[in-house]
Amino acid sequence: MSYISYIRTSTDKQNLGLDAQRNTIANYISSNGGDIVAEYVEQVSGAKNDRKELNKALAQCKKEGHTLLVAKLDRISRRVSFIANLMESNVQFKVAELPNADPFQLHIYSALAEQEKLLISSRTKQALAIKKAQGVELGKHGKVLAKKNHKAKMDFVNKVMPTILEIKDSG
Repeated sequence: MSYISYIRTSTDKQNLGLDAQRNTIANYISSNGGDIVAEYVEQVSGAKNDRKELNKALAQCKKEGHTLLVAKLDRISRRVSFIANLMESNVQFKVAELPNADPFQLHIYSALAEQEKLLISSRTKQALAIKKAQGVELGKHGKVLAKKNHKAKMDFVNKVMPTILEIKDSG
């Protein structure tokens, strides 16, 4: 069996998560056999359905007849509809942590992953509301970046403005 592995974390700060997924996939291959012919890695939210590396992996699987292999189901998506559409496509996929899962079980696990996504969002909103009530300024990082970007813009304007005025004055 030939596999294309797809590994994803939500942010570029989760590099240990990439290694953990690689380890899970390697253990699957060791136990079940097969070869990894390509690996696609992405560090982007799974909430996005249009992910470049996932799309490349799926296209290669479809074109060359490989099976997509992921460490965990939620690395593909936490949306039941996305998993259901993938199951109905011509692309085969395996989940290393669920090596014997049948389509019915994958639907159930995808529903659980979707519910977990909603719970994560709810917990995050509750925690942020508590912090805000405690007087913590939320969104501060965005304000810091906005000031930095504005300063960079003004530095650039001040640098090029004499040249622009000179060209304008010369006609």
